[in-house]
Amino acid sequence: MTCPCGSSLDFTACCGPILSGEQPAPSAEAMMRARYTAYTRTDIDFIMNSTHPDARDDSDIDAMRAWAENAEWLNLEVLQVEAGGEGDSRGLVEFIAHYNMGGIKHHHHEVSGFVRDQLADGSSTWLFRDGKPLHSGPSEKPKPIVNEVKIGRNDPCICGSGKKFKKCCGA
Repeated sequence: MTCPCGSSLDFTACCGPILSGEQPAPSAEAMMRARYTAYTRTDIDFIMNSTHPDARDDSDIDAMRAWAENAEWLNLEVLQVEAGGEGDSRGLVEFIAHYNMGGIKHHHHEVSGFVRDQLADGSSTWLFRDGKPLHSGPSEKPKPIVNEVKIGRNDPCICGSGKKFKKCCGA
């Protein structure tokens, strides 16, 4: 199975070992991809465990679960990575997550901050620290609702008052 994160690698060679805890995320980008994949699998425990402890209090677990369950996850675009590599302690990842919700295309565009965290065994992993959403919602502006009923100013008002439209709701 190809990994949902868009790397073109097999899930077992990409995000799978990070999600299962077999290996730590080697970079901020790898953690970002693993978190996206966790959303596609509704693995909210991983999302919380990969969030820095200082940022967990701001997390709405029920909202995250509802988003993960109700979205049809389409793809992840990683736009830019700043630091977040082997010798870094911090990193930024700008991404766009594309998904359908209620039959409407949406996207979530964010710049996420990550920090390196030392593990008990001496190795390290990356944790999500904070994010700055740039857009979250429908990808296109909703089309306006066009009222097909044409009401003249001198027609009876549609509210049923018995007055002319121009003297009632059309005023």
